[in-house]
This record gives sequence, C-alpha cells and structure tokens, in this order.
Amino acid sequence: MRELAEAFEAARSENRAAFIGYLTGGYPDAVRCVEALVAMAEEGVDVLEVGVPFSDPIADGATIQEATAVALRNGTSPSEVLGIVREVRSRVGVPVVLLAYLNVLLRRGLERFAAEARDSGVSAVIVPDLPLEESEPVARAMRGSGIGVVLLASPTTSDGRLARILDASDVFTYLVSVTGTTGERAEVPRSAVQLVRRAKSLRPSTRVAVGFGVSAPEHGKVLASEGADGVVVGSRIVSLMKEGGVGAVREFARGFRRSLLRGLR
Repeated sequence: MRELAEAFEAARSENRAAFIGYLTGGYPDAVRCVEALVAMAEEGVDVLEVGVPFSDPIADGATIQEATAVALRNGTSPSEVLGIVREVRSRVGVPVVLLAYLNVLLRRGLERFAAEARDSGVSAVIVPDLPLEESEPVARAMRGSGIGVVLLASPTTSDGRLARILDASDVFTYLVSVTGTTGERAEVPRSAVQLVRRAKSLRPSTRVAVGFGVSAPEHGKVLASEGADGVVVGSRIVSLMKEGGVGAVREFARGFRRSLLRGLR
C-alpha cells in the first residue's frame, strides 16, 4: 500500500493527477499484455490496473467484455494474471492494482488470494461488486497481507454513504463517473464533476480517482482541474491494444499524461 500512496504523492508534487492505466490480464495474450503494461509504465503511467478475467463482468461495457472473453478463451486464470503482474513488477517500478470480481476472490479463498497477490507485487485490489456493508471480511484478509482495498462510489451514492466509503477505502476511492458500465464517452459527464466536488467537500484530504468513460486528454484536463487525485483510463487503452497494439498504447500513454497537469484547462 505504501508504494501506491507514494505514487499519488509523487503526482501531487508535480501538480498533476495520477494516471492509472487499465488493461485486462491476458489480453490479447500474456506476452503482449506484459509488453503493453511495461510500455505504459515507461511512458509515465503512475499506477497500473490489471483486470482478472471473469465470466460475468457486470461493471464492464462492450469493449472490456470482449477483451475478457478473449482472455478467457485463451485460458487465462487468476494465477496467470498474477504471473503477468509478477513479470511486469520485475521490469518496472510502478505499483499494480488488481481489479477482481468478488467470486474470483471467494473461490480462491480470501487469505490465499491475498497472500498470492502480495507475493506477485500487487498493492491493492478493486472489487467492483463488493458493497461497503460486506467489505469487512475482504478488507481484513487483504490488509493482513498488506494489500489495500479500494471501494467504489457512484453519482447516485448519498452523501452519508459516500463519506463512509471514503473512510473505508485504502489509499484512494474509485469514483464511477456515470450510473452505467465502462466504455468510451464523448465528454466528461456532469455527474463525474459533481461527484468529485462532493467527495472533496466531505473529505478534503482523501484521495479520489475517476474512471468509467475517461478516454481523451480533454477528459483528463477537466477532471484534474476539478481536483481528482487520479484518472483511470481503461476502455480506450483496450481499444487501442486491439487496433494498434503495444505501439498505439505507448503513444497514447505518452500524450495523455501531460493532460493531467493542473491548470491546463
């Protein structure tokens, strides 16, 4: 967890939001997945988010669902995803956050999964279908191995519940920009800006990162200027991986990072 917090603090010291780049583990295959994640880190991505393929990814839109289906057809297992993380961590010094649905953790066993994640170099887990009220057993197991738990909040989350989620999350809270699934969008929804403002009003010192639909440098400028501590790009990176491979992902990462400097809007 300390390494993850340090990544956010390093971005803050440079007067910018942290760049969190997502890719589905094992997509389009293990080798190219590793190369793309390494390329992102080399081009300035502050935190790598790696998705564990799951058969029912309810929070994901068509782009990531397709990538998940490809990874599953390739036989990508949670163990193989952790192997990908281990390989990436051996090559670049960027913290990795794992996105995994709750069933993946439960089938593996919470303590076993936490220990394996720690040994692979994972800093925290995002469990998109884990409600606040049921998070304690997961948090206890993960924190026992030094792994943080990042909870999610959406535009429909009440202020009272949002405050509790902000307090319960480790290192940062994931703010979902819209009431829907992941996917590229033309502009930053007003709901995302309002959610950042609400979170910062409730807990000014708590870190928040915004995802779901962030796909262009202009989006990064808006969110950074509104006070987001981090910006998550997922579907756009997955699309670029499909269309242009590692080179396209590298080029995007290089350009997007600059958009996160404060005051460029």
